[in-house]
Amino acid sequence: MKILLFAAARQRVGANAIELEIALPTTINSLRSEIGKQYPDLASLLASSRIAANQKFMDEDAALDGTEEVAIIPPVSGG
Repeated sequence: MKILLFAAARQRVGANAIELEIALPTTINSLRSEIGKQYPDLASLLASSRIAANQKFMDEDAALDGTEEVAIIPPVSGG
């Protein structure tokens, strides 16, 4: 599954996206856990990040079938 990265997530990995090996279907909660295992540089950032699928923020129990465009959106600050 391809996952788009933004802001601090992109900086930590040094790429615009990651490829994740995960059994499908899955939930956002399981996805978050597996990202932390496969990409330890993102683990500490995941707790405060939102995960979006098809440009909508998703609840932790939302199901994914692998056809969605998934993105990690870390917290941002600004004025």
